[in-house]
Amino acid sequence: MRKPIHVMIVEDERIVALHLRQQLARLGYDRTSVHSAGINALKAIETDAPDIILMDIRIDGDLDGIETAAGIPEHLMIPIIYLSAYSEDTTLERARKTRPYGFLLKPFSERELHATIQMALERREVELALRESQERLSLAMHAAQMSCWEVDVSTRKMHSTGLGKFIPGETHDAETITESWDGFLERVSSEDRDMVRKAFEYAVLNGEFYDIVFRGQSHDNSHQCWFRARGKSYINDRKGTQRIIGVMQDITDQRITNDKLRQAMTVFETTQDGILILDPDLNITSANRAYCQITGADPLTVTGTPPYMIVPEQFPPAFYQELFHTLRTRRHWHREIDTRDMSGNPISIVMQIIAVEDDDGVLTHFVAMISDRTAIRQAEQELHYLAQYDGLTGLPNRLLATDRLNRAIERCERTGAVVACLFLDLDDFKNINDTLGHAAGDQVLLIVSTRIKALTDRTDTIARLGGDEFLIVRENMHSHAAAGNLASQIIHELQKPFYIVGHELTLSASIGIALYPENAHSPQDLIRLADTAMYAAKDQGRRTYAFYKSEMTESATHYMTRSLELRRGLEKGELSLYYQPQVDAHTGEMTGAEALIRWNHPENGLLGPAEIIPVAEQSGLIVEIGQWVVEEACAQASRWQNEGQNPIRIAINVSVRQMRSPGFAKAVQSVLTDTGLDPKWLEIEVTESMIQDEDIMIDTLHELRAVGVSVAIDDFGTGYSCLRSIKSLPIERIKIDRAFINGIPQNTDDAALAEAMIAMARTLGLKVTAEGVETAAQRDFLRAQGCSELQGFLFSKPVPAEQLFAATHHNAKIS
Repeated sequence: MRKPIHVMIVEDERIVALHLRQQLARLGYDRTSVHSAGINALKAIETDAPDIILMDIRIDGDLDGIETAAGIPEHLMIPIIYLSAYSEDTTLERARKTRPYGFLLKPFSERELHATIQMALERREVELALRESQERLSLAMHAAQMSCWEVDVSTRKMHSTGLGKFIPGETHDAETITESWDGFLERVSSEDRDMVRKAFEYAVLNGEFYDIVFRGQSHDNSHQCWFRARGKSYINDRKGTQRIIGVMQDITDQRITNDKLRQAMTVFETTQDGILILDPDLNITSANRAYCQITGADPLTVTGTPPYMIVPEQFPPAFYQELFHTLRTRRHWHREIDTRDMSGNPISIVMQIIAVEDDDGVLTHFVAMISDRTAIRQAEQELHYLAQYDGLTGLPNRLLATDRLNRAIERCERTGAVVACLFLDLDDFKNINDTLGHAAGDQVLLIVSTRIKALTDRTDTIARLGGDEFLIVRENMHSHAAAGNLASQIIHELQKPFYIVGHELTLSASIGIALYPENAHSPQDLIRLADTAMYAAKDQGRRTYAFYKSEMTESATHYMTRSLELRRGLEKGELSLYYQPQVDAHTGEMTGAEALIRWNHPENGLLGPAEIIPVAEQSGLIVEIGQWVVEEACAQASRWQNEGQNPIRIAINVSVRQMRSPGFAKAVQSVLTDTGLDPKWLEIEVTESMIQDEDIMIDTLHELRAVGVSVAIDDFGTGYSCLRSIKSLPIERIKIDRAFINGIPQNTDDAALAEAMIAMARTLGLKVTAEGVETAAQRDFLRAQGCSELQGFLFSKPVPAEQLFAATHHNAKIS
């Protein structure tokens, strides 16, 4: 039975309302309600919404009919028919804004009333149906994460439904959005904006369907979203307008899913482990490339059968019983299998099979993982080899050599024989690596191992302990002379020239010898004592051998103690610099000072360079100490200038390791910048031997000159300088070594050499400083020969910084 139509009458004149109610009754509208005030009508609508309202425009109270109609919730979609005896334009305009369903001027007939009500109700039915249809469409598009849109080509206005949920900039859930096309493009990712614009232009020109995928931000700008837009151009011939209409879908989740699938497929295809997808009967449905590579199976014929390594012919029945029982009860089976690949080669694999179930716990398929352990086992064997042998030369390493030495000692304990342990270290091997490269260094080590093996017996042990250190162990050594003879043969053999990367090279080696049972009884002690003797051989001038003596341990202990003390002294500020003046040979004015290191040892007092530099060189502290010297000397020179003293040149000696260290020139430049010292007041002193045919050294000299500091050759005449190379070097000064100054002018040879060096320097445009000037006769001779600067005890011994400019030194002049 159809529900009766509820008609609400809003009329403040009781007679008119009664008459209207009677008319409605005669027309068949049995359910009516009457309200004389707008506020009462709105309250009644909240509890019992009518199907239609007959609204008098002019009613008494706070609200007139139009204001009452405006207060009715829009979502109720209640048709409003205005009743009025007036039809002035202003009233009609106000009423029109509330979108009424009809307008009846009083008086009106029942026929007009009935027709108006019926048309309003029919219109409402149509609108309700339309709203339900739109709602279904909106919900469907929302479920599909889609929106529809339309762009007017001429105005470039864009109308969209549902787009606010997916495109950045819209934080509300507006069903329909109107904006400019260019405004929409601004919210498209900048990487895709041009593509979207071109798709629009293409549709405008061609009218054809287009389909694009682009990126935009989520509505809260928290993450990037992916969208797919499809559209087509339509032309209205009657209106002459062109529109592009289409749909847009948020495909972010789909994109993420596809990316994950691609990632999973990438892993499936690129992993080194074989992966199989098996059906519930363990037949292969899919196999990755790695499985075929491990087993040699044919990718075209691998599917449809079980993995070949678990077919019934391979194993006894108990194997398969355990396999199926484990999969049925635990859903996971794991086992190592030694088998053969399809070509018959033995392989070792680890295979595991995992059951996969759906949400209801029903088995759908299995995943099998096959890991190839063949390479791992080979690597384990190689690691076992490398644990005992040197990877480059194939000789036993320290571990195996110690074990063999121990066995040799055990054998000789029974016979009373002697075991000789020779510790060999190549001299200056680092220079080969630095100049020719590590590949050349490796070739040299191979040559060394070959030559040593050629001189030793089959029963000897030849081992490489690491770097350029080798160990030779010989049992049943008859005498000290025999051990020394073996060492001499090895040293002589290594001195024979050979060619590496186009260079003719010779090698020298230092060898230390320790004997069992004379020197030690354990292999570790023998090796350690032979190592100590090797350092003694190096101290004797290298290219020789030395037998271990007990005093060597005392020397090594002293060195180790000194090394630890020196590091502590550096950290605690025990190091200081003394300065020895350098004076003009003709005026006697101080022109510079050489910075010389001192160590305020807490027990031994003030120690000089002879106690510091060798320990620093061997312990590796020389670079750190050298950097400290540069920093302290530059800082002191800057302090003197700030105190008002005349600027003088500060000379600093640098070590080989400093010069070879990367970025030395930049480090000097950084110190100069930090201390504010002009580079022209700093001079770096190097020795002749440091720069002989060493590209690294020469490059560093040029870098220092580029910084602005001067470079001098210290101890000139004690090395083997090539005059041609000196001419090409960026040096400004040579310092004649004190060995040539001591004998002048009485020793004619020294005098001639000094005269020749000064003349050579003058010809090359170099300045000359003579070191070790102690007598007036030496001063007069050197000045007469044209020597530019003098340094020595005649003028001052090295003094602390605060004494350098004392009057006794500052005023020391040559008469």
